[in-house]
Amino acid sequence: AKVHELLLTADVFINVPILKHHGSSKVTIGMKNLMGVVWDRGYWHRNDLHQCIADFASYRKPDLTIVDAYYVMKQNGPRGTSKEDVLTMKSQIVSTDIVAADAAAAKLFGLEPDEIPYIKMADQMKLGRKNLDALSINRIRL
Repeated sequence: AKVHELLLTADVFINVPILKHHGSSKVTIGMKNLMGVVWDRGYWHRNDLHQCIADFASYRKPDLTIVDAYYVMKQNGPRGTSKEDVLTMKSQIVSTDIVAADAAAAKLFGLEPDEIPYIKMADQMKLGRKNLDALSINRIRL
């Protein structure tokens, strides 16, 4: 895949996805957001989208993933059709483990991580951990 050259030369890579519904992958979170640096995203859609998402996460994992879940598009994503598609959740997930960030965001969205094939695949590929019970998680309320 052709990849944006800044991703290849950056000293630090911070991924800031917006949590939202997506018709093809169920949700867009950290790993799915990485499609934004790939030239031919259509290829991924035609060739096992979920496997392509998991595979690309093995190529260059972000140093930090910050999931913006303040306003979450719960349906009709990725573009939405009305304000009713969006729920105010006022949340944020921050992790150096993109798989853990995606797993936590999936749960926040109302899905189990195993319901999102690319999260399950990335966990099986040992790109991170989807089992949140095995992690030390700090919940901060402001």
